[in-house]
Amino acid sequence: MIATLGHQPYRDPHQVCSFFLQRITGITQLNQILAFFFTNGLHNSDSLPVKLVSYCSSIRRMDVASTLFNQIPRPSAFLWTTMIRSYTENGPYDQSILLFIRMRRKLVPPNHLTFPFVLKGCSRMLAVHEGQQIHTNIFKFGFSSDLYVGNTLIDMYGRCKSIEAARQAFDEMPYRDLVADTAMITAYCMCGLTEEARSIFEDVSEVKDVVLWSAMIGGYVQNGKLGEALALFDRMRSRRVKPNFVTMVSVVSACAQAGNIEEGRRMHEFMVESRMEINVVISTCLMDMYIKGGLLDEAIELFERIPRKDVVAWNALISGLSKNGHATKALGLFRKMKDSSVLPNAVTLVAALSSCAQLGAVSEGMAIHELVRKMGLGLDLMVATALLDMYAKCGCMGKMQHVFDAMPQKDVVSWSALINGYAILGYSQEALLMFTKMLDEGVVPNSITFLAVLSACSHAGLIREGQEYFASMRRDYFIEPRMEHYACMVDLFARARLLDLAKEIINKMPFEPGASVWGSLLNACLINKNVDIAEWAMQHLVQLEPRNDGNYVVLSNIYAAAGRWEDAERIRTALREHARQKNPGCSWIEVEGHMHEFLVGDISHPLSSHIYGMVDLLVEQLKMESCFQQKNCVSR
Repeated sequence: MIATLGHQPYRDPHQVCSFFLQRITGITQLNQILAFFFTNGLHNSDSLPVKLVSYCSSIRRMDVASTLFNQIPRPSAFLWTTMIRSYTENGPYDQSILLFIRMRRKLVPPNHLTFPFVLKGCSRMLAVHEGQQIHTNIFKFGFSSDLYVGNTLIDMYGRCKSIEAARQAFDEMPYRDLVADTAMITAYCMCGLTEEARSIFEDVSEVKDVVLWSAMIGGYVQNGKLGEALALFDRMRSRRVKPNFVTMVSVVSACAQAGNIEEGRRMHEFMVESRMEINVVISTCLMDMYIKGGLLDEAIELFERIPRKDVVAWNALISGLSKNGHATKALGLFRKMKDSSVLPNAVTLVAALSSCAQLGAVSEGMAIHELVRKMGLGLDLMVATALLDMYAKCGCMGKMQHVFDAMPQKDVVSWSALINGYAILGYSQEALLMFTKMLDEGVVPNSITFLAVLSACSHAGLIREGQEYFASMRRDYFIEPRMEHYACMVDLFARARLLDLAKEIINKMPFEPGASVWGSLLNACLINKNVDIAEWAMQHLVQLEPRNDGNYVVLSNIYAAAGRWEDAERIRTALREHARQKNPGCSWIEVEGHMHEFLVGDISHPLSSHIYGMVDLLVEQLKMESCFQQKNCVSR
């Protein structure tokens, strides 16, 4: 059609190309337009190459944009800038910097738009050295007083954590606007300097600019200062500065992180009363808050109200459910998404695989693995690591190793997942062998890696090796042990009946021991039948986890093992009374590819009589096995 119009003498080729470029709908038409463009010698047009590159950028076809650009004999400064901008928006980000260098070598003078775009490329690469060189060019070409250039320069230095350079650029601006103030506030907050950011904010806070207020509130949230963020939001409203959706995203996020669901609900009501548009981004934040607060019905209801659910909305709910212990609901929603018109992406698949790992749903996990293959995401590092973790937690050691071996790239996260997989499956020696291989590959371990290694040592009773790895964290890798690492060491010593060493490491911890540490000690007392230390651990757990019934069950078992039957029965009676006042616990089992959910005391399952009969039989067999072992111990 384009060719037909192009052969008509009354049609100017430039007009024909512009006409169809405005109506383009896909890559096939783009190829037709490009063929027409080159056939009719439109290379020297000022505007057409810019429009074509911009369209290629909008559909993320940087390969086509690059081919087109390289065939233009003398690109204008505007075309160079458009191409740099396209790389900044789509990547590879280093190409924006390399293209700027080519532009300078061709002696094409950059304009006032070139510098902001190449600086954004530096920001995304965290390439502060290249940014400094571009800063020199800004002075050379006389753009140091340009507000847009100056603001982007501050942003670049802030993102690269070069706060002194950002402040110098801010101070050297001949005149500043609110955008510059906001950029400097954001830069300080990105570097964790909220007091310095607040100082600038207070100098200009009389101005009723929502972007300025939102930057300061967002900076507080980013740095975990949630109380300050909510207090500033209240002050913002008292000054009658109308919040926008960016403000509300920060405030709702603060409520979610602080666990202040009532305040978050109040913010939700405020948005409804203010007739503020609750877009997908805000809905996603609200869903996250409700899920973290255990209000699943509110989160699901909010999700159902979203008129056009994109993949981000689906991912928010599926991931939120999975991360907060609602794996069954997460998988149900994933199935519903597959039946919709929205295609899952890598984030969706990672959340679904995590849910399978939690439930031990290996059949569904394998089905998702097949979907991963069909979508061509098998080489995605994040997805492959999730597959590896799922197979490990489902007990499929061979499939776990196969996924790992097939990964073209392996980072510290994937190595750590493999090591942890072997550790949780009880193959401690293999876990430590993989750790050695990882070091041989030149991969530097992180705190998660050491957690897996210490866990492997604990399960295998490798006292000396565990002590050496624990010491190596600080000595060789400058990693400060966290609570979980100390819990592993307590577990290691206690399992080996070295309770004095376990107590010693608890007393020498640089911070107050948490529930994981005391829980490790309590569980180990079941092996040692040490009532005194168990009661000492329980005193702390009652303060830290008063609602955790599992701790009471362990203590009851310790009493029973020590022959203190009255104490054991007293705790059991209290637990039964408490069970009536709380939602029953549940568990899952996969049989022939189908997940079955069981509630405590549930008789609604159609095969419940057979199930309870089998449970009773297993209990009797366990009792007989226990008696047999005790008789053997006595005879010895």
